[in-house]
This record gives sequence, structure tokens and C-alpha cells, in this order.
Amino acid sequence: MASAERIVCVLCGKGHITRQKRDVAFRQWSDKGYIHCRVTIPIDICDHCHANYSLDPGIDKIFDDAFQREYDKR
Repeated sequence: MASAERIVCVLCGKGHITRQKRDVAFRQWSDKGYIHCRVTIPIDICDHCHANYSLDPGIDKIFDDAFQREYDKR
């Protein structure tokens, strides 16, 4: 099994990029008022300068699903 290559941060040139899960709280306006939501998303972060990188294309669906779930509860 080959070891994974470590990607160097393009901003600082010193750190390496790692995939982490982050909790995100957000609110979105709707016809029922503000809907408050929480999601956990995967995000790439530099371990030196802490820059956030490339959100996956499927992130929008995670946010949309969380909003719809909380909206339906009201």
C-alpha cells in the first residue's frame, strides 16, 4: 500500500493540507422566519497558516438538506 502524498499549502508554502471535519452553524431566511441549522462538513485546512481550502462540490447539498430538515420541523 503506497503512502499518501502530503500536499503543500500554496499560500504559505510551509504547511501541509489535511482533511478535517468542522461543525458549522448558520441561519437562513425563509417564509417562516430565520431557520437555524448546524452541519458537519469536510474541509481541507493548512496545518501551518490555517487557510481553508476547496469545499467539496457536495457541500451545497449538505447545507440544503440541513435547512430543509429544520424548515420541516417548524
